[in-house]
Amino acid sequence: MEIIRKIKKHEMLRRWAIGEVYVEYLSAMADPAAQETLKWLQSNNPRLERKGIKRSLKLHHLSLVDCLPLKINWYLAKMELKKSELNKLYTLPVPELAKITNFTYRVPYAARIVQNIPSLNLRITGIINSFKSDTSQVQLSGITFIAKQKDGPYTIIEGNGRSIGLYNILFLQKMSVLKEGYVEIVLGLSKEGIQYV
Repeated sequence: MEIIRKIKKHEMLRRWAIGEVYVEYLSAMADPAAQETLKWLQSNNPRLERKGIKRSLKLHHLSLVDCLPLKINWYLAKMELKKSELNKLYTLPVPELAKITNFTYRVPYAARIVQNIPSLNLRITGIINSFKSDTSQVQLSGITFIAKQKDGPYTIIEGNGRSIGLYNILFLQKMSVLKEGYVEIVLGLSKEGIQYV
């Protein structure tokens, strides 16, 4: 993981919200509300950005934000698309992800299980299919990790499905889908780790 620069919580939430708009409206980006929210989030106007964040981060996402440690430093970072890096990724410990990780919460397990039983999580299967057909359909902005140290391991706060889909495409299907060789992510570093409710 390579740190690019330190960012404020507002920027973390803005990026998260952009990713959420694309995930929520993946097949309906022509929707006027989605277009308006995206315009706010990309306006460089803090007041409009806050409005866009509030609209796109629904109640369950805001409660997740409330579970984050108080003492946390946010960074924009580059995660190299290497198996050794993605093997350090853990999903949120929630029932939906427990099922597809065999209760390990590890991204490699989820990628294999979803490949073997695509119907187990149709949203992730859809992300994998989008990677195959048109990588530009998958918005990687807003993928957010938290860790105690820069070198991981990392818990995915936002972007569990996209991270699992990326692992599946790169290392199980052995497709090269991103020319850059890295994904820009938001990384939160905190000695407390994350507290789940």
